[in-house]
Amino acid sequence: MSKAITFKYRSRLAQQLAQPGGRTIADAVRRAENGVETHREASMQVVAAILTKLEHASTAREPGSGQAIYDLAASLVDLAGFFDTGPLYAAAYSLCELTDAMLAGGIWDWPSVEVHVRALRLILADGCSDGEMSRVIMAGLSALVARAR
Repeated sequence: MSKAITFKYRSRLAQQLAQPGGRTIADAVRRAENGVETHREASMQVVAAILTKLEHASTAREPGSGQAIYDLAASLVDLAGFFDTGPLYAAAYSLCELTDAMLAGGIWDWPSVEVHVRALRLILADGCSDGEMSRVIMAGLSALVARAR
């Protein structure tokens, strides 16, 4: 009977990973953030376009357009989440919560939607800065969501 011979094979990837050097985690995160930031201006243009659609939908007040408003608000949340947009993200999320509560409750309140959309426009015009004005706006939006629930 022959004796079994075992040997350990090291793949090329394992050899490369064992070599010293490379990027640190902090460097990789910094580079990724810088890469995302290069798309900020184009993304803010898309945010403005979505906001224009929301403004049209909230003033048209078409029956049954609640789901479309929710979908537009969710698109804002998706885009704003990639960047440091502070109160813009929070206000868009608040509009999602508001429309969700109104759709679930079966009672639609157009003025609450309009207030959210106007608040989003104000926040965007202010450069998405997190200041006293945005805190007051967010407190008002939170009150509208609480009332809708």
